[in-house]
Amino acid sequence: MMTSPSVVNGFRLTARLHLLVVGVWLISVVLLIPAQVIVQATAGPVRANLPAEGFGAGDDPIVFFEIMRPVVVPLTVAIAFGSLLFVGWWILWHAGTVRWWMDPETDTVRFAQILGLGLSAWWRYARFALFAIILQLFSAVGPWLPFLADIEQRFLMPLLISGCGMTVLATVLVWLATLRGAWLLGDPIRRSAVAAWVRGLSSVLRQPLRSILPLLVWALPGLALLVLPLIYDGPAPGVFLLVAWLVSAFCWVALHLSYAPPKPKPARSVSPLDPPGPFTTTRFPTLHDNR
Repeated sequence: MMTSPSVVNGFRLTARLHLLVVGVWLISVVLLIPAQVIVQATAGPVRANLPAEGFGAGDDPIVFFEIMRPVVVPLTVAIAFGSLLFVGWWILWHAGTVRWWMDPETDTVRFAQILGLGLSAWWRYARFALFAIILQLFSAVGPWLPFLADIEQRFLMPLLISGCGMTVLATVLVWLATLRGAWLLGDPIRRSAVAAWVRGLSSVLRQPLRSILPLLVWALPGLALLVLPLIYDGPAPGVFLLVAWLVSAFCWVALHLSYAPPKPKPARSVSPLDPPGPFTTTRFPTLHDNR
């Protein structure tokens, strides 16, 4: 049964899982610290000795690359290793929240329980994420393949406009199908990551406006709060960065939980004192029944 995404329910459920928001924020910041430390340790002392009047127009990028050249290898390793851990961590808490919510017996919020449930389903969701990443890369590269051929000048602008439009549309579709398919993959009888993603895409196509609303409400401020601290030049930049990323973590968790279906109700045990149902007999057994 197809359910509609809800921004309000996503906000309420995220407020309930506030410990998860703090965990997503804290661990994500820790994973990004090594690259930040390398950049600050390398560029900080050099930037302090740069002339106050600055350089000419267009020279700042050249100076920056010259400063960072000695640490290209360790910085690349730190970014690659941190990115792998970051993706693995996000797969873990996504899988954990789906399994926690889809289990009718789990009602209380325990951060350790969510992580444990995520570990048991991590590989299934890792395959799902890998499939989504491959589709995302193809959607980003595919519209620009015609530019590899010789194109007449009069076709450049139409192809450029259509390429941008197709890239944005394909990216949004992949995101939405992934968000909806992740909850479909939480069904215990469903094992195929590809089938769950395809069903998620089918749900998006049947409910396009309802599917895209949480993405607009949560993903846009989430992305802005990730980028804004990098260009912020006001007082207390470190504090501003941490607060901005904490709010961004809330947005990302709320985006994921906005697509959650209604929580399954626990199976009610049948009591001898319960009134008989439509398929319950109240006739006492007789000797004829045992023949």
